[in-house]
Amino acid sequence: MNRIVERVVRLAGAMLLATAALPVHAQLMLAHEGHHSGDCAIKTGAFPVAFSAYEKPKGQLPPTHAYCDHVPNTGELIITVDLTDPKSREIPIAARLVMEGHGEGGHEILSLPPKEYPSGSITIAANLDDLGQYVLLLETEKAGKMTTAVRIPIRVGGGGGHGGHGSGLGVAEIALLVGAAGIGAFFWLRRRPTVKAS
Repeated sequence: MNRIVERVVRLAGAMLLATAALPVHAQLMLAHEGHHSGDCAIKTGAFPVAFSAYEKPKGQLPPTHAYCDHVPNTGELIITVDLTDPKSREIPIAARLVMEGHGEGGHEILSLPPKEYPSGSITIAANLDDLGQYVLLLETEKAGKMTTAVRIPIRVGGGGGHGGHGSGLGVAEIALLVGAAGIGAFFWLRRRPTVKAS
């Protein structure tokens, strides 16, 4: 029985270490797993995309919750856009993040120059200091001029904000829970006195 528990503890510890050792991009992909459809799918532009936003956690922890159109708090945000149509991966795409309501065109937070994304994944980090309505604009060149191809709204503030994802556990959260349980079991077993055979 002790050998089985020992193996479970070792497996849980290995899972925890593997999750912690992953590069940030891979951790984002783990947190992003399963968020390619539903409310995160944007099909109203020139090409379809899947979108998620993550609040950057403090310290070395990976992001755990993906948001679609409503992020509950201000702060550092990591935004991922998946180009779901393979043809869109072959054209240069520029990205602009704008806060709406500040005159015509809004207040630009950041912009990325046009480039191709053959991997189909665009990752943007931004610090959003103010509550309000933002929009991520994906732009392509048309007749020598950059025009908006896809418009992704992002509301910041008001609490809640799981944007259709509910409160289910992600892969990273499950791995952390299993790892913590394994470490707890390991120390509990080490503390128990061993019974000698008579």
